[in-house]
Amino acid sequence: MKFKFKIQQYQTDAVENTVSVFTGQPSHRVAEYRIDRGKRTQQQIDFEGETGFRNHHIELDGRTLLKNINAIQNLYDITPSATLSKGVGAVNLDIEMETGTGKTYVYIKTMFELNKQYGWSKFIIVVPSIAIREGVVKSLEIMKEHVAEEYNKPMESFVYDSKNLSPIESFATNPNIYVMVINTQAFNARGEDAKRFTRQLEEFGYRVPLQVVAATNPILIIDEPQSVLGADRNNATRQKLKEFKPLFSLLYSATHRREDIYNQVYRLDAIDALNKKLVKKI
Repeated sequence: MKFKFKIQQYQTDAVENTVSVFTGQPSHRVAEYRIDRGKRTQQQIDFEGETGFRNHHIELDGRTLLKNINAIQNLYDITPSATLSKGVGAVNLDIEMETGTGKTYVYIKTMFELNKQYGWSKFIIVVPSIAIREGVVKSLEIMKEHVAEEYNKPMESFVYDSKNLSPIESFATNPNIYVMVINTQAFNARGEDAKRFTRQLEEFGYRVPLQVVAATNPILIIDEPQSVLGADRNNATRQKLKEFKPLFSLLYSATHRREDIYNQVYRLDAIDALNKKLVKKI
């Protein structure tokens, strides 16, 4: 059974607002670099090649980014940011969408649009729990074909699994749009499985999985940041996310922690959703 999707204007607005933050950024193909292949035989290295692909760096300075953000905020009656809050990556952008209005679809389409306009192709979706992770994975399965057809471009995705590290290799060496989905427990819990993400592993060529991922300068999409990041601004999760060396971060939630909002570029709160008849009740 093939799903049919109706494009909603408010979803298009959320995508366009996010993408417009980088107006003026030149469009580049993914940047090539020599990937760390670890300790392997010469035959393995010759067969696999040494080329990795990463997101090209942001060429706009902070002043320009803030100017673009303020222009969007003024158009949508959002309190203008006085400063550029970096948080995790060069800039953190907050997108507020009421539950049930399609935020997962919005950030999937945003990935394609960022790729189309600026060439960025490496994305990591960070979720607070296994339950939410499974919901995101299902949404990716349902929606990615529809969006890929619209943009005439494929998207690959996988769930991080400490027992199967080969997809991380593909993530770093494939130039197409590539998405890794990971829940915070996979890298921030105390168990041995969680520690594997940040340890040098013999079966991974004596490399650290996190470092291979970080070399791609991924864009972080944080689903439910109030749960992922927590209240403590110096907690372990926030510090670990910085080690991903993200280009920037996109934070999607219906209930952002007010004292923890960075640079908001879209807002569809409960009242807006009710007035637009997108939900039946608050």
